[in-house]
Amino acid sequence: MDEKVDSYIFSFPKAESALRKIEELLKFLLPQYAEEGKRSLSVAFGCTGGRHRSVAVAKRTAEYLRSLGYQADCVYRELW
Repeated sequence: MDEKVDSYIFSFPKAESALRKIEELLKFLLPQYAEEGKRSLSVAFGCTGGRHRSVAVAKRTAEYLRSLGYQADCVYRELW
C-alpha cells in the first residue's frame, strides 16, 4: 500500500495495460450482474508473495470501481 511501490509497479507498460483490461472487463460485467439482480461481486487478486502487485492492483481496481459509482471495499487477507 506504499505509494512508491505502487508507482514502481505501474511504471511498467504491461502492468498498466493489464489493469486497463481488468477495468474494461468489470465495466462490461457489472451492469449485467445488476440486471440479473445480483447485489454483490467479489473480485480477488493474488501473486506469489501477495505483498506488492496484488495489493497495488486491488487498490487501483477499487478506486476505479468507486469512480464508476460502485461501492468497493478492499480486504487484504495478509498484510506483512
